[in-house]
Amino acid sequence: MVKTLKILGWIAGISLIALGVGRILDPVATIPGGVALNATLDSETRAGGALLIGMGWAYLWVVRQSAVPVTAARFLAVVMGLLAATRVVSWAAAGMPHPIFVVAAGVEFAVSALTYWYSTLGGRSTSIGRTN
Repeated sequence: MVKTLKILGWIAGISLIALGVGRILDPVATIPGGVALNATLDSETRAGGALLIGMGWAYLWVVRQSAVPVTAARFLAVVMGLLAATRVVSWAAAGMPHPIFVVAAGVEFAVSALTYWYSTLGGRSTSIGRTN
């Protein structure tokens, strides 16, 4: 089970980095149905790309540890959950987005839940997995 969750962590990390790079290089191309952005939205979208890269890097750092720090896994779970929650706030404020973003929210909630669950596999320990 731990191996499967680590593989999912690799997929999440690589996906976040790829999306972040795309957002920095060509933000409109990474947004289905996107239109030309004004300077403010372009800046925010590209800055968001940097945050996605950072989150992806953190996932890769965590899953590469032989003994994953529980605090790091829980931090990633909370941040990913907040990412999904912001989509719900956006739906309430602005309406339903392109269907790909509805799917993205589902994936983000699932990754958040799996990452948190992964953090509980060590019991009361401060790390998960092998320590040798």
